[in-house]
Amino acid sequence: MPDLLHVSRDDRGVHRVTIRRPDVRNALNGQAFRELAEICGQVGADRGARALLLTGQGKAFSAGGDFEALQELLDGDRRLAVDELSNANRAITALVELEVPTVAALNGDAFGGGAAVALAADFRIMAADARLGFVFARLGLSGADTGATWWLSRLLGPVKAFEILSLGRVYTAEEACAAGLVTQVATPSEFETSVEEFLTRLAGLAPLAVSGTKRALAGIEARSMAEQFDLEAEIQADVIGSADFREGLAAFRERRAAKFEGA
Repeated sequence: MPDLLHVSRDDRGVHRVTIRRPDVRNALNGQAFRELAEICGQVGADRGARALLLTGQGKAFSAGGDFEALQELLDGDRRLAVDELSNANRAITALVELEVPTVAALNGDAFGGGAAVALAADFRIMAADARLGFVFARLGLSGADTGATWWLSRLLGPVKAFEILSLGRVYTAEEACAAGLVTQVATPSEFETSVEEFLTRLAGLAPLAVSGTKRALAGIEARSMAEQFDLEAEIQADVIGSADFREGLAAFRERRAAKFEGA
């Protein structure tokens, strides 16, 4: 069976993951999620990794759940549905738990589970002619799918999340940016250039500082203020003792660009 996701790594340490199912608008199935989890494991083991980019081949980012896979769930028993949904959730969790920053490049429409996966990335760059749609309800499905309730609630609050998921809201790129759902919007002609410039910026950041910030924000809701302050002190103390911090101070004093090595 051919790989549904293609991954490559460039000299910057950026892993580019492309969903390769343009014939079905990059719809996601069990195999695609298993491949994503495996790729995240590989990126996590790469000490030279600086970022992960997730995008789609062709005109769409991802249309969401694969209809054939959904039909199999409909025809199967409840246990099959739970297993397949858990498989998808493991892949999304693997993406979220990466220490390197992650970017979803929405080259085209992202609907349903595809939209939810995009929200699981740290940053989202969206083509101006793309749409972001939470259309579960239009198929008779709950919005409780692939982390959609979690991310929308965190980004916009539970009341707005319920409205969006219940009514099957579809956003234009400008609407998504104004709502805080995407990081930036680029015209189709400038999209690839904007993505590459953003990745170059991420790749140039101090890896230990970035991973420390992600660690401090992960699970913050479950910690008290005192616990959060203690965690921040531990993280920052580790970073202060790094070669990257010494390089950052030296570069600032010498008025030059810093070259961080992740040590």
